[in-house]
Amino acid sequence: MSDLFQGQTMTAAYKFISAGTAHTFSFDFQPDKVVFNNLTKWTATAGGDPISVWFRGQTTTAHAFQETVIDSAAAQSFNFKDATTNGFTVADTEGGQESSQKLIDAISQADPCVVSTSTAHGFQTNQIVRITDLGSDMPTARGMDQLNNNRYKIVVIDSDDFSLKDVITGEPIDSTAFTAYVSGGRVTLETHVISLNNPQVTPYSNSNPYDPNPYNYAPIVYQLTAGTDVMQSDGDVFLMEVYKFGQVTDLGDLLT
Repeated sequence: MSDLFQGQTMTAAYKFISAGTAHTFSFDFQPDKVVFNNLTKWTATAGGDPISVWFRGQTTTAHAFQETVIDSAAAQSFNFKDATTNGFTVADTEGGQESSQKLIDAISQADPCVVSTSTAHGFQTNQIVRITDLGSDMPTARGMDQLNNNRYKIVVIDSDDFSLKDVITGEPIDSTAFTAYVSGGRVTLETHVISLNNPQVTPYSNSNPYDPNPYNYAPIVYQLTAGTDVMQSDGDVFLMEVYKFGQVTDLGDLLT
């Protein structure tokens, strides 16, 4: 979800019961600080970790800075420690234009040439793509030198595969004599709507002649994974505090 209140302080709170395993949390805004309060461990028991803190931009993002009870008798003696494993991991999704770029999984030596992507490509017939990161100039030769850095129209075969056509003539690309594909490569969508009805969501008809392909944009999802050191024991009750600061002013090195 996008941050709709840029420049304003934002807060959120969540209460949950831990399963004792790592968990990924999603937020409505990009947090600057997240505090995990383990209410179960908020006791005088030595070794308990009632507080775990994460700051955006901290130097060691995978760590968790925790407050630990060190004296059970006094019930007032605490210390901070740096949990160096199983702490916090930023897990934000990248967002952006959906189905714009996919990694290549295979390319056939055939007429027409067929490209297979590692995951469902989401492209549509007659869209234009550019193929990159192939050829013998890479640190390890990846094959299909003749396709590298070229633009093609595509014909969708299924969710993972499409064939290539010449952008100008529309003729299928014959890759029979091309250098055999080895590995790697990337395909990037260059156009999303070529004309009013091409590509289209449903077949052309007299009753609904203009049904253009919608422009889909995937928002960034702000996520933070809390590891087992943070989530602690199965059944522990937590209150999580999430903060977005309206402004952070860097005062620099204060001089006396």
